[in-house]
Amino acid sequence: MKSNTFCRERTARRLLSVLLMLVITVFSVLPAAAEEGAAEAASYADPAVMPSNATEGWPKAADTVSDFVCVMDAGTGAILCEKGMDVETPPASLTKIMTTLVAIENGDLDAQVTMTETGVGYAVSGSSNLYTQVGEVFTLRDMLYGTMLKSANDIATQVGEFVGGGSLDTFLSMMNERAAQLGCTGTNFANACGMPNEEHHSTAHDLALISREALKNSLFREIVHTKQYTIPATNLTDSRTFENHHKFLVTDEYAYDGIIGGKTGYTDLAGSCLATYVERGGRTVICIALHSMGMDNCLQDTRRLCDYGLDEFENVPAPVGEGELISGGMLTLPKGASAEECDVASVTETREDGYEETTSVYSWHGREVGTAVTEKPPVTSEPESVPESAAESAASGTVSEPEPAIPTAGAADSAEGHFSGAGSSQTVLMDEIVLPVIGPVGLVPLFLIVMLILILIIMVLIVIIIRRRR
Repeated sequence: MKSNTFCRERTARRLLSVLLMLVITVFSVLPAAAEEGAAEAASYADPAVMPSNATEGWPKAADTVSDFVCVMDAGTGAILCEKGMDVETPPASLTKIMTTLVAIENGDLDAQVTMTETGVGYAVSGSSNLYTQVGEVFTLRDMLYGTMLKSANDIATQVGEFVGGGSLDTFLSMMNERAAQLGCTGTNFANACGMPNEEHHSTAHDLALISREALKNSLFREIVHTKQYTIPATNLTDSRTFENHHKFLVTDEYAYDGIIGGKTGYTDLAGSCLATYVERGGRTVICIALHSMGMDNCLQDTRRLCDYGLDEFENVPAPVGEGELISGGMLTLPKGASAEECDVASVTETREDGYEETTSVYSWHGREVGTAVTEKPPVTSEPESVPESAAESAASGTVSEPEPAIPTAGAADSAEGHFSGAGSSQTVLMDEIVLPVIGPVGLVPLFLIVMLILILIIMVLIVIIIRRRR
């Protein structure tokens, strides 16, 4: 008997040792699981830094080294994510996006342009230029390639003076007026190339608006998509060949599927800046990254943001009301979201031609996701004809009383639909409150805690059994 009791006690002690090891293991795993969850959460930017991450149901974006960021859908104008996008900052050579746009819209591309002291004055050592000479002649078209691909400050400045009718100040006024037309609120151009100037500034948001307009122009798209360009020999120099500076387009290391092009920029004050345009699956995404620590960081930020913009969203038709659609009509939503979930704010105005024009702005959980503009022709009113029976009744002096209203099946359907809506509200509440508590981040720790409790219960039972045996 004593031998059997001893064996049972030894077996119980071994079981206790095994269970104790399991408890130690659980306690060692719990912190690791917690750290893993924290690391997952930390991979997303703080909503205070990137406000889009605060929107319920909106895909979360990772933080960036770049201080100022704007990612926009070029088709709808929807802002997909932003970081300090309205902070005024030097745009460096991203200025040349507007220089090129205004030149395309207002200049004769085949015109012969002669370099003057104004342009050549920017051909200084240490800045990007083509080392042009006074009296050298280029076509305006060749100069635009030199402006965007080579980022030549001397060429961009001469483009401005020429398109401004011989006045660089006139051209700068044209640039600023065009920016205002596009809805820019933090932009002022003090030169045509982006060289440092206290009065020269823009924002990531404004540069995205300018880029969106520029991408509507086929020549602009052609220029930024060109990998290499050769300006033929001029009256003073041999031909010049240069390569696009955007590494997504011209290097294997940074090659990006769907790249259209963009613009690089750098000054000591502006830091590394990059505008990037990508296209995939019928959607075009604009990414502006400003004030980054080095172009490599800027490129890495841009790659992640372009993937985010292309992979996490889709464009769907807007539920347009009455009238003929004349612009817009598409919405950029998180994949799987429905256009029916959007709130709509509409304003209707009557034009001089009598047409009613309605502008509708669509919002999803408070974020603007697209617009639609519709028009309806003027309504021609005709004199109302009096029904013959009504005329006869009036003549006889009799008045027919209205028949009492009879409840219809539609009224019951409406009441039933109202009840169903209340049930939907309860479902949403459960989604909002219960699911986050047992979401992916909390499942592992919860399982481990349950296992720990079960182990402790077993240990207690074993101890009780041993004591009773004694």
